[in-house]
Amino acid sequence: MLGKLENGQIKFAYEKVLHIDGLIIVNPREEDYLRAGYKPIEDNILENKEGYYQLPEYTDAGDKIIANYHYEELDEEAEI
Repeated sequence: MLGKLENGQIKFAYEKVLHIDGLIIVNPREEDYLRAGYKPIEDNILENKEGYYQLPEYTDAGDKIIANYHYEELDEEAEI
């Protein structure tokens, strides 16, 4: 999985059209995403814990983006 951080938010590489250096690339390949500044994402997911969900925090580590997770308690009373 590839992604990049923009203004502190993760942007995943799944677009069908990619704009790089004034070019428009349709159905981009992995190399195109890498050239556009996307990086591999290292996922450090935790074990499932009943009553909690995992919320990722993304950090740019230079050659990759690291996704570290922390637990957030489920709100049993929240309406879906």
